[in-house]
Amino acid sequence: MKYYEEIPVIRSIAAILVVTVHLIAGLYSPGGVFSNVHIGYIDQLARLGTPIFAVISAFLLMSSVLRRGFDLSYFVKSRFTKIFIPYLFWSGVYLLYRSFVEGSLIPGLPVSFYFLHGTANFHLYFILTVLQFYILFPLLSRLKKGPVLIGLFLMSILVNYAWMKSDGLSIDNEFFHTLINNKSFLFNWIAYFMLGIVYAAYYQEIQTLLLKHKRILQLFIIVLAVDLFVSINLDQLYTSTNAANLIYIPFFLISLNYLYHFVKMDVASKTILTTIGNYSMGIYLVHPLVIRTIGRMEWSPVLTSTNMFVITLSLTLLLSVLLSHFISLLPFGSYLIPVPRRRKKRVVAPALRESNAFSE
Repeated sequence: MKYYEEIPVIRSIAAILVVTVHLIAGLYSPGGVFSNVHIGYIDQLARLGTPIFAVISAFLLMSSVLRRGFDLSYFVKSRFTKIFIPYLFWSGVYLLYRSFVEGSLIPGLPVSFYFLHGTANFHLYFILTVLQFYILFPLLSRLKKGPVLIGLFLMSILVNYAWMKSDGLSIDNEFFHTLINNKSFLFNWIAYFMLGIVYAAYYQEIQTLLLKHKRILQLFIIVLAVDLFVSINLDQLYTSTNAANLIYIPFFLISLNYLYHFVKMDVASKTILTTIGNYSMGIYLVHPLVIRTIGRMEWSPVLTSTNMFVITLSLTLLLSVLLSHFISLLPFGSYLIPVPRRRKKRVVAPALRESNAFSE
């Protein structure tokens, strides 16, 4: 599979933003009130992180299909080991934590409910969203460049917007009623997944466009950044499923592409962000445990003071990476913490190259 050097960096930004939101919710907004206005603005700006995860997830899947083709059995096996098993394991971990440490489980609610609806912990709903996308992906993987793909992408934006603005649906079946009216439901995110597919299908064309129209696009980014900033109202907060993100996210993705060109010029920054990006799935799975641990320590009041926010965020990311790395080294650890590894290029002898010409 082709290695896109900017993708781990983009994914790292998404991971940092998601951790930022949850860190603020856990340690910097006691009683639902932000410790100060600056923290509130950071929280709202960081809501761009989760949709970017959706974009990159779809991009990586589609880029693999475009290069290798789609094999249903391989797809099911890889998604089962890399997403479904970690989802089951970490749902169990958080249920045990909430039961024995916090005592925060709802009395009488079946354990199966937490697994089926992604509510074992506040962040696991998005894994359920990704699993819903995987059900649809075998059909989407057949899409190629052309008007059908673009038309479906535009249609997904309309569906996504209409669903966000609707009051949901009333269904007699309790399971489907809860699933469809939850923020984990695919229609709240489908436009971002489709954006990832378009990004993969038109990758070269998009990169050429970003270079050719750099000044104009940067102007749009600045205008939208100002619009996002001035539209923040701390008395009326929005989440990652805010309808305005349908406009912000494509341009935020563009800005992250431009950011990568600055990052790659600094070896230290590129190494740090690439590491965070490669461990992003692990960070996503374990960071609530790290945040809870920090909050229960004796010196927690020091770290939760506003002027220590950046240090606490950095510490949370560092501990999450270390914990993810440690777990990945355990027997069967790759089933618990998926860590992408860049494949080493094989050196093929000249005499073998011709004979292997048709094997790709």
